[in-house]
Amino acid sequence: MPPPTIEAVADLLFGDLQDLKARSVQRCVAEVGYRGVEEEDISASVEQNLRMAIQAVKSGTVPEASHLAPEARVAQVRFHQGLRIEDVMRGYRLSMAVIQDRFIDIAQRLQLGDRELLAAHRILWGVSDSYTAALVESYRESSVRQAIRDHELRQAFLQAALAGTLAETELAARAAEFGIDPGRDYRALRARPRTGGSPDRLLDALVATLRAGDGVLTVLGGDVVGFVATEPRDFPDATIATGPGGPLTDLPHSGSVAERIFAAAMRRPGGGSFRLEDLTWRTAADDPDVGTVLRRRYLAPFGTDAEFGRIVLESVRHYLAHDRRIAAAARSLSVHENTLRYRLQKFEQLTGTRLDSTDTLVELSWVFEACPSGAPEGQTPPL
Repeated sequence: MPPPTIEAVADLLFGDLQDLKARSVQRCVAEVGYRGVEEEDISASVEQNLRMAIQAVKSGTVPEASHLAPEARVAQVRFHQGLRIEDVMRGYRLSMAVIQDRFIDIAQRLQLGDRELLAAHRILWGVSDSYTAALVESYRESSVRQAIRDHELRQAFLQAALAGTLAETELAARAAEFGIDPGRDYRALRARPRTGGSPDRLLDALVATLRAGDGVLTVLGGDVVGFVATEPRDFPDATIATGPGGPLTDLPHSGSVAERIFAAAMRRPGGGSFRLEDLTWRTAADDPDVGTVLRRRYLAPFGTDAEFGRIVLESVRHYLAHDRRIAAAARSLSVHENTLRYRLQKFEQLTGTRLDSTDTLVELSWVFEACPSGAPEGQTPPL
């Protein structure tokens, strides 16, 4: 009588396939759950796994993970059925455990040699490793595709909502898909990291502060944009602008205001969260026509001597920043008070204005807001 072989054990396993499948399905349903997955679907997957493992034992060859991609696509199906990759892998291991138990029973009955038994075990473990790797890769691909799809849907919704291109009923319906209550008030938001940080990390940090239904945010053009129920606080390393609150249908107006707030906030030396109440008139300081007139009036007279102009304009800026207190402004500039007075007089002479005039103070505040560098007209501000 010829000695038993691994191939003979594999043939007997194939003969027991239906029983092995039934036991595997029973364990998967009982121990994993597979909620939302039809038992017939589970049965087909289990049979595929059993046939793959038994064939590997019979051939004595462990397939490469890349060759198991078609079989591993079941992970993508389970992903869309709401199962975790951990559940899919646990179900697969249960199937492998059923095969291994039956293999040992048959091998002992046939008195399979220890060397052949060890070789078969190695093949089964090798198949398990290869298929597990293929499952993880397949699931990862689905996760990435779904994340990209969710990102695209979120971007499209926010762009339409902020542009006001959606009818009220459609706006409410699409907002509901993101868990947004159309009866609540929301305010548009734009944010950017201040120190070269990642907008994706800023997005994650902002989203972490939101409860379900508190807003929708995404990254567009390097900035975090969207809308929230309440303005975020305690983000010193980012500039965050939020428009006025109101119903979803008012988001275009809120977004327009948020854009102006954001532009003014980016001219601030530090980060933080800003509302219209925080920056008021500064949000209008980038009006191009007004800016042209004021630059001609206050900056152009110093264009012929750029270095002298820079010193004088810097002195005026400090003077205003310290509420026109000579002593405090001089200290901030590290100059004598009389030196500062001389520079202010030169400013008045060259511009033909007076620093005790309310109009002059308003206009200077405006032009310094619009031109943070305070560079004389015609001089390129330092980078």
